[in-house]
Amino acid sequence: MDNGGMPDSDADADDRLGGHLAEGWAAYRVGDTSAGVAAARAALETSPRHGEAWYLLAVHHERAGRTGQADRCFMRAARATVEPQAPPYRVAWPRFQAMVVEAAAALPPRLRAGFDEVTLVLADYAEPELLDELTDIELLGLFSGIPRSERDSGGIPDLTPRIHLFRRAHEHHCGSRPEMAAEVRRTLFHEFGHYLGYDEDDLTAMGLD
Repeated sequence: MDNGGMPDSDADADDRLGGHLAEGWAAYRVGDTSAGVAAARAALETSPRHGEAWYLLAVHHERAGRTGQADRCFMRAARATVEPQAPPYRVAWPRFQAMVVEAAAALPPRLRAGFDEVTLVLADYAEPELLDELTDIELLGLFSGIPRSERDSGGIPDLTPRIHLFRRAHEHHCGSRPEMAAEVRRTLFHEFGHYLGYDEDDLTAMGLD
């Protein structure tokens, strides 16, 4: 609606900012980096010092392979005066793989049995179809398949159950090497617990939530 040249109210600006951020995160969910960059830049036009807007631009540049640009935007997000965001802790792919191996070796006895029955799938990002029924865009890990207790003992075998772990989400959630190693371990234990048939309450009671 034409406001006669009067500046937007704070509420109008907040609404526009929120809309751009929502569009950007929706694009991130499906891996549409072009739409995500456009939405993030529109958010920054509305609020140039907003940390989440800079962070959103960073993750889209990162997903498009523009790591240098992404890291500069992460730094802008950390220095923002409105809702600053902590920068990610970067690990090389071989180091991420090593963290997963170390986490598997540290499985407690109650979780260790049957680990050779699952396939580990490591990736930078969750494929969009894995997020279809989930609300968490920055997914750390996921169990897919049939839990051990529900697998058919006869007939055609079920597809191998999988535990997915995602490097970039772990980087985004962590600020140091010890923190990331601990988070990878927690994610692996949690998702393998789902394969063994534990629900969220069980995992919480076991300290794996």
